[in-house]
Amino acid sequence: MTRQWFGTDGIRGRAAEGPLTAPFLVRLGRAVAEQALEEHEGPDPVQVLLGRDTRESGPAIVTSLGEGLALGGLEVVDLGVLPTPGLPMAMRERGAARGVVVSASHNPWRDNGLKVFGAGGHKLTDAQEQALEARVAALGGEGESEVPAELELGRVAPAPQVEDGSLGYVGAMAERFAHVDLGGLKIAVDCAHGAASATAPFVLKELGADLTVLCCHPNGRNINDECGSTHLGLISKTTAESPHHLGLAFDGDADRVLMVDSRGRTCTGDHMLGFLGSWFHEQGSLIGDAVVATVMSNLGLERMLSERDIRLIRTAVGDRYVHARMREEGYGLGGEASGHLLFGAENDFTGDGLYTALRVLEGLVTTEKTLEDVVDAVPSIPQVLLNVPLEARPPIERLPLLTARVSEAESAYGSDIRIVLRYSGTENLARVMVEGLDAELVKSLSEELAQLWEEQVALYGPQGFSA
Repeated sequence: MTRQWFGTDGIRGRAAEGPLTAPFLVRLGRAVAEQALEEHEGPDPVQVLLGRDTRESGPAIVTSLGEGLALGGLEVVDLGVLPTPGLPMAMRERGAARGVVVSASHNPWRDNGLKVFGAGGHKLTDAQEQALEARVAALGGEGESEVPAELELGRVAPAPQVEDGSLGYVGAMAERFAHVDLGGLKIAVDCAHGAASATAPFVLKELGADLTVLCCHPNGRNINDECGSTHLGLISKTTAESPHHLGLAFDGDADRVLMVDSRGRTCTGDHMLGFLGSWFHEQGSLIGDAVVATVMSNLGLERMLSERDIRLIRTAVGDRYVHARMREEGYGLGGEASGHLLFGAENDFTGDGLYTALRVLEGLVTTEKTLEDVVDAVPSIPQVLLNVPLEARPPIERLPLLTARVSEAESAYGSDIRIVLRYSGTENLARVMVEGLDAELVKSLSEELAQLWEEQVALYGPQGFSA
């Protein structure tokens, strides 16, 4: 069964447009409440926590969603602007049955979205999301624009409790890393005008770092605007020219981080996984002597870990799949090249950009290494990532010329080439990834596949290929 509204990381789209309209959000809230109440055991009130990033559409979405949740019988607590990982942390502390973060992560300010968390602060499984979609459809789905009957009849949803969730998050992170002395480190921090603005600078200063803080004045429309982890130009220039020991760049909801060294070079999630995996392994604390990553992680990481007798276990694209593999088999470290790292039971399998940054900083202080050492340790195998805007998304297996060319290339070059084709889970794009030892081959093949994909989709109609 396919999902209609949930993608690889929750629901995402243009704010105030389908599905992020008030009637749909009220129905979604009611569906989430129904699902939570069915799972709940005991007489205590069933609580749901809400958090959001800094987009101007966030408060309105929280209001509509909160109405549905309250009408469905849940006790609603609005924690305000809060990094996504702060919500599951608060859920575990309070025993909340559900949590929802209103955020579109690294997307532009006009977009927004929802990430739903189940009991224990874990993202819903595919099966839970499918069941939730069925409940929403039964209540009217996305197509009906009228206000739900309960509100038409004048039933008033109880107002949510309002708290500043960032205070608890900052306190918990400062306490967790109180043993890490960052005195003497000059660090540039790009908060992307997002949720990290209310948390990351305070924790890093508490631990003694000398900070240059960038993009920390959200106005509702500047989140991720030429800043943050998807736009590293500013942090790279600032770090290299000032100079600083390193720089940190968060995304809009602060569940991931990328770093730059003193020369302005990017330290990706692959570099961090290589460093932390090796450090944990040397300490004897790397569970299963393995690191979990997606098919998008660079072959250089796999080879670097292999030299240290560490396995790299690959999953489908998306932190939810890394999360699932880690929980199923008990691994303690995993993540994506985008900087979204997970730390197993030590951090309840939650992706947290600040936690990741502090773990890396702790490792640097302990091992007396620099971020330059971390970047240099992971060889970079030539890799090209291309995004292809498409009008339609036919199954890749129904594009015969494209799949035939992939099979031909893989047969010809064997293990010297790696190809990943997929559709974006959050944007209307096809993604082409080609990696191999020959940089010229990687470039030409990726461009060929992107063009072929575009041409094949143009020929594809509702009933198959046109003549």
